[in-house]
Amino acid sequence: ELLPYALNLYHDQIGGGATGAALPAAHRMFYVRHGRVEINGQVLGADDAIYAESTVSLRSAGGWSQVWRWELAPPNAAPALLAGENAMTHQRMARIITTLHMPQGSQWLFRLDQINTPAGRIADRHQHPGPGIRCLLEGSFNVQQDAESVRNVAPGDAWWETGSDTVIAWSSQQMTTRFLRGMILPTECEGNPTGTWLSGAAVAATAKGNWKLYADKIITV
Repeated sequence: ELLPYALNLYHDQIGGGATGAALPAAHRMFYVRHGRVEINGQVLGADDAIYAESTVSLRSAGGWSQVWRWELAPPNAAPALLAGENAMTHQRMARIITTLHMPQGSQWLFRLDQINTPAGRIADRHQHPGPGIRCLLEGSFNVQQDAESVRNVAPGDAWWETGSDTVIAWSSQQMTTRFLRGMILPTECEGNPTGTWLSGAAVAATAKGNWKLYADKIITV
């Protein structure tokens, strides 16, 4: 059976006095943007990340915290919002995956990673083997592609790349740019950076020194 899937990005806020918030089971990547949180009993600090597929309990492990959450779900599913006291969710992006054939029982790589680009760098024509939602951590970013082009993205802003669309991207002239990517990829990509450079570029943006892998998880849909 072939079922479509959507990739969603949520920003969760959890106050210092939060009593806990629950989410139903799903394929999810969590990244702690600010503060300290407890996810199913495991305490994570800023810049920590974890994959979870079971029912999730979220609590603050200190003061106010923010968590960025990538989630795979059916496109007609209701938004998965935190329902606990002193906790709230903003759904930042939802996109249906149209570039991958994902029959029931098939396996895919769910990845969360970070790209770090120096000031003024231009990433020439390239593609990826799967789609994903990016979200900016630092700096400013621009993306030119047929699907969804964006200009002057600011920290906390998200954008979508289909993978199959050719992309040209460039960062701020003034400062380093860092962004996270929640991606769905073929399983053979496990442990390795992705990116097919179409113009013979000698240095890729996903060179090991500019790439940080938080989590690679092979999932069954």
